[in-house]
Amino acid sequence: MSSPRVIASFLVMAAAAAVIASCGGEQPLPTAATPFVLPQAVPQNGQTGHTGPPGFVTGVPRFVDMLADPSEPVSGVRATAPIIYAPGAPPDPWPPGPPPKAQPGVPVPTDPTASPQMHIDIDPQPVMHSGVAVPLAGCANNPYTWYYSQNLVNDSAISITFTSRENFFDGRYSSTNPQVITIPPMGIVTLDTRWCSAYARPHYAQTRFKGRDQAGQPVVFSAPWAQLLAP
Repeated sequence: MSSPRVIASFLVMAAAAAVIASCGGEQPLPTAATPFVLPQAVPQNGQTGHTGPPGFVTGVPRFVDMLADPSEPVSGVRATAPIIYAPGAPPDPWPPGPPPKAQPGVPVPTDPTASPQMHIDIDPQPVMHSGVAVPLAGCANNPYTWYYSQNLVNDSAISITFTSRENFFDGRYSSTNPQVITIPPMGIVTLDTRWCSAYARPHYAQTRFKGRDQAGQPVVFSAPWAQLLAP
């Protein structure tokens, strides 16, 4: 007949086997990312909300712009002997100087607007290089990326509706987005902005918003320059 010590050892081995078996199958590896669902912003005034990174404030309408540096990648001297910038180097000079000369009719950026009617916060500022690809066809050959948010804050008691926004990169016109954005009185709307470029150097970007307020008065607002630090 087996001794109590042998029986106890057998029971311990059986329990350990059961624990090991329960850890198999569907249990994810410790290094695997935990699946999660992005929170959904609550739309206001009939606008469509957008999902965003975990932790963003719900109840604020969000929009997304995916944008490409208008300067095309080039070959030759610039490609073989580029200027090397230290990681995290800011644009120089700062604030940026006059924009490059543009063709007739091409929009050019202006100094950031200061107005009691509204203001825009860039978050974060300055903007660190991301490296996460921007899922845009124009970004296929542009591996350097920057992600930031523009918080549009209406400081007035009447709504403001923007019907277009112009995007600039290093002072050059990139694109115009005709998407409508309405900011309620004393309200906030967030625009998640994503840029890609072929050049591993510091850059700066800006968005100019055009529309009208609830009283029908035109509103043209140039956001602050976003500092995009070198990769």
